[in-house]
Amino acid sequence: MRVLLRIVAALLILIALFLVYAVISAVTSDEGARVGVAIGYVIGALILAFAASKLWNAGGTTNNTTV
Repeated sequence: MRVLLRIVAALLILIALFLVYAVISAVTSDEGARVGVAIGYVIGALILAFAASKLWNAGGTTNNTTV
């Protein structure tokens, strides 16, 4: 299960990176970027990165301490 969570987290990071690339590409294009769309993409990338970090940590080590 831990491996599956980490694979999903990596995919979320790749999607977030693509969104940031789309914003950078749109800003540098001749037509420019639509501000609302660019802000939405950046917020979406931040949410995806946050979710990926939570998934990555959810697949972390188990606590097998005995009393």
